[in-house]
Amino acid sequence: MENKIEKLKETVNKIFLNDIKDYIFIYTPPKVGSTTLVSSLRVSLGKSYNVIHIHDDIMLNVLTGINDVTVNEIIDFLGFQGKNVYVIDVYRSPIERKMSEFFEKISPYHFNNSEENINNYSIKRVTNRFNKIFPYLALGDHYFDKYLLSDPIPFDFNKKYTIQQVNNIKYIKLRLCDSHSWNTILSQIFKADIVLISDYQTDNKGISDLYRKFKKEYKIPINFFNLIRSCKFFNFYYSEDERKKYLTIWINKIAEKFIYYTEEEYNFYVTIYLENQYINDIQINHYIDNGCFCKLCCSKRKELFFKAKNGEKNFEPIIHNDVVNKEFDNRRNHIIQAVNKQIHKKFTPNQFSINALNKEKKGIDKRSHF
Repeated sequence: MENKIEKLKETVNKIFLNDIKDYIFIYTPPKVGSTTLVSSLRVSLGKSYNVIHIHDDIMLNVLTGINDVTVNEIIDFLGFQGKNVYVIDVYRSPIERKMSEFFEKISPYHFNNSEENINNYSIKRVTNRFNKIFPYLALGDHYFDKYLLSDPIPFDFNKKYTIQQVNNIKYIKLRLCDSHSWNTILSQIFKADIVLISDYQTDNKGISDLYRKFKKEYKIPINFFNLIRSCKFFNFYYSEDERKKYLTIWINKIAEKFIYYTEEEYNFYVTIYLENQYINDIQINHYIDNGCFCKLCCSKRKELFFKAKNGEKNFEPIIHNDVVNKEFDNRRNHIIQAVNKQIHKKFTPNQFSINALNKEKKGIDKRSHF
């Protein structure tokens, strides 16, 4: 038991560099809009909250190098310590989530080719591969499957979110279809002014042209349509009227029944694509805000917050090394400009000032959050 507690403490120290009282876990499946949520909360809440983005226990172990510790154990550990913990999950409409997950890995997994080449593939070819694995894509729901809650409460269709509190832990469920209201919803929950920062969309990737065309032209086989209609998560998170509207859109895009891979065939398919994957595409620095709490990154975060408040949409990512390099390049240039103005007075360039500046730069803490 003592060894387990030490492992939990070590994991917490690796993923959170600041011992503060408030923690937010964006603990969701991939491709549900969670990256936008992370950047929005980091930019808006600043140093008052530790914010981590995690999909599963494997990701936690890769980030920390520590085995035998789960995300839920970390959450419970912080809760028992009296920390104020929020755990957020997002539901995304089922067909769109499957599409997004498929296209996220279309290059390294599904076609073992570059995005540039895949962009030239026919919609028929891409559709056939997508349909072969449709039932196995984007399964499950973290609120039901990962959080280990004995009795998940019904979704609140009026508020557009649900909070279920267990001890010091508040489990929050959002929906991507309500993302236009996330700033209002999150401002109510955290009692702070939250701005929305759109981040890391598949539409903006190298495969975007094919992705947009696929979404426009895809017709869903009737057996897949029936799978969606009977999905328990779809029926839980969408009201009756919302389900009717959603299904009405797709019922006008019905295709004939499609024979997809059996479970055995799909498992073999996964084995093959993992062995032959085109690249090992671990995503690094794909947030607008990477969560560093150094003085320069905090200053940049405030600047970005006010830009977002004024309606701007395009932002440079807050990446610690880039922010530090830009700041000290600016300072160095100011020194050089000042020196140049004194040349006519036979002023010797103040190399001491530049050396001191370089020393200050090296002393900046370059740690940042996951």
